[in-house]
Amino acid sequence: MATKSRNRIAEIREGRNLDEHFVYARERLFTEGSINISVLEILSYLKLFQPGFFAEHENDVVEMMGLFYKKPKVESFISLIFADYGKYIQAEFGEEYTPVQADILKKIRKMQTFSFSAPTSTGKSFVFRNLIKDADYDVVVIVPSRALINEYYDRVHEIIDDKAVNILTFVDIINIKRAKRNVFILTPERARELFKLKDKLNIGLVLFDEAQLSDEGSVRGLYFDSIVRRVQKAFPTAKCIFAHPFIANPEAQLKKNHVDIDENAGALQYEQKNVGQIFYTHDTSSGVFHHFGIDKSVMGERKIKARFDPMEKAIKGGGSILIYVPKQHIYNEQVYSGFKKYIDLCQPISDPEALELVEKMRDYVGASNGKNENYISKTLEYLKRGIVLHHGSIPLRARLILEHFTQQGFCRICFATSTLEQGINMPFDVVYLDRFERSKPLSVKNLIGRAGRSTLNDIFDFGAAIVKKDNISPFRSVIKKPENISEKSHLDKENEGLDPKYEEFKEAIKTDQFNDEYNLTNNDVEKLASDDITEIIPTLLDIMFNEDGSLIYPRWDNNEEVNDRKAMYQDFYSLYQMYLGRELTAAEKSILNQAIKIMLWRVYKKTFSLICQYRFDYASRKKDRDALDRQGNEEEKSKLKAQFLREYDDIPDMKLHNYSLFGDMPAEKVDYDRIIYDTYDYLDKLIGFKLADIFYAIFHQYYEFSKDLRALRLSKYIRFGTDVEREIWMLRYGLTFEDIEWAAPCIESIDEQEIVFNEKYDELTKEQRAVLERFHY
Repeated sequence: MATKSRNRIAEIREGRNLDEHFVYARERLFTEGSINISVLEILSYLKLFQPGFFAEHENDVVEMMGLFYKKPKVESFISLIFADYGKYIQAEFGEEYTPVQADILKKIRKMQTFSFSAPTSTGKSFVFRNLIKDADYDVVVIVPSRALINEYYDRVHEIIDDKAVNILTFVDIINIKRAKRNVFILTPERARELFKLKDKLNIGLVLFDEAQLSDEGSVRGLYFDSIVRRVQKAFPTAKCIFAHPFIANPEAQLKKNHVDIDENAGALQYEQKNVGQIFYTHDTSSGVFHHFGIDKSVMGERKIKARFDPMEKAIKGGGSILIYVPKQHIYNEQVYSGFKKYIDLCQPISDPEALELVEKMRDYVGASNGKNENYISKTLEYLKRGIVLHHGSIPLRARLILEHFTQQGFCRICFATSTLEQGINMPFDVVYLDRFERSKPLSVKNLIGRAGRSTLNDIFDFGAAIVKKDNISPFRSVIKKPENISEKSHLDKENEGLDPKYEEFKEAIKTDQFNDEYNLTNNDVEKLASDDITEIIPTLLDIMFNEDGSLIYPRWDNNEEVNDRKAMYQDFYSLYQMYLGRELTAAEKSILNQAIKIMLWRVYKKTFSLICQYRFDYASRKKDRDALDRQGNEEEKSKLKAQFLREYDDIPDMKLHNYSLFGDMPAEKVDYDRIIYDTYDYLDKLIGFKLADIFYAIFHQYYEFSKDLRALRLSKYIRFGTDVEREIWMLRYGLTFEDIEWAAPCIESIDEQEIVFNEKYDELTKEQRAVLERFHY
């Protein structure tokens, strides 16, 4: 047994007592499995400092960890025992599962409801993908972020090549002539659509991945809990599986949703890890790194000075590092100065595939290619050197490009916020916690779980995690302390300080007073059909449509049109205020004003890139700057201040303050990247998730009452962005507006039954065909 005066890290580095250290780790690995963090540290240090010695034992280590998918060579009696266990698992379950994966599958097969937790490297997604592949009913996967939707879609698409299975990232009934079942990959927000079609679906399995979202102290946690309750009511025979990383009480999901723990419902915490990790502390003033162990009684009391910079070593060795930072440090560009040493190590990328991804991103966000001073994206300039920014306000399509960029090995440094916690498969060689949040221990553990790539090679994989010098003690405490989530649902909690509208929502879910067609409470749906509401709509429709029924695109270039624009905005504003049932605060008014403008630009078929450019032109006073440029008046131009542009915030919220996105910034300094992020937040989080439902319900109900076709068309514009049935069907099959432009000519006909293609399909590029191939027979 180790004494407190010993330092295993120093001894291993110096080559002392190697057999003793390995035997200590091997015995615990044999009896406990890969659950002891110190054991994995010892093995990682042996591989780092004594690769020749470790190579003699590496196959045994891989076998004892149960990593049978790596196909390690059987070279000892111990590895023979474990290899036989692996053969049993393969015979029983048909795959080279680890013992943990096999047990998860066994429990899922046996139970109606199963909740479990496991470290991020356990490979639960592999189990889930096989469950999805083997099912003969509809499957729903609920994930916390839209970015994770795309990762799941890619993985499921890889393993299911049967065109009789619809793999959809939205809820719809399509392709019914060809498809026999559906796989829906959804966020809690998108999952609301399930309940409209519950009588047409045969849902047998609902997988709640990253289910710790239910503990989030925000409106999103409330929506997650509401989906769980509604699934229980709408699909009572479906299996419900909850997966979490690291939490010590996975049974909390059963308790908070009033599920009795018995032979049909259970919970289990798995602690086995598939990769090892070593830990460093960084003195930012001197730049020196030290090794330290988590358990001082095993690894040694003292940290020891490292003889190399682990971040520099990773970049120079072709690896990648994740640097966890506050979002504000990305916005104010502090990350670029704070990590300049490492950024300077990243050379411009010449790989054509990487540069093609950069250009895809540029085209989508509307950034300039350096030929003019407007629409310049620093994000793209850094991306050309393998430096990735990843946070929740990056548009979904752009985020998907970044994740492909990283997974294909082009990323050297990724500056990320907490969005990377949410299970996205972007492992790194090194994780650096520039931001350490002791108050969010689960977030810390999730991020640390990104350190180390679990490869298919027959080797022991390990990664490195780095914290600042002052954070060693709290970091040790967080890593060792069990984490619990609440056993009480947000639906059952009181006095959470939410806006009264959310309290109404909670009550409607609990009392089954929720309208599935409109995704609103019954009370709201009734309110949105009131006389006060319907009186406003005809005037609004008269402004928006010509006498022949065609949609007017306002040029706003004369007084009459300016007045019409003001009246149109005011009508939308009044409709929302009636829905809310109270006056809006100044901040809420500013936010709604921005949202309505963006929503109407989308109604008028403006692309995301064009909307970003419109907002940039306004905020940066482009028209005024261009005029002063023509006069050669640089002095006056430099004095111009950015226009007021209210940054996105969630509404309703009476506690918000009113402020401008760019404050007192000079107009010529307005940041195009910030415009991109803010525009996406408005479109995704406010318009897509809330306002679209409200305004769709208003205009659709008005059509039902009045039979005014303009109201029906406007409701379609708000929900789909078009009123052309053919285009709506293409959107329902998962195409984007950008896709429709090239796909439309090769589609002969399209409806809920199928897509019929013409001979122009063969002229599409390989990339274009990949979008449509699941529907091509």
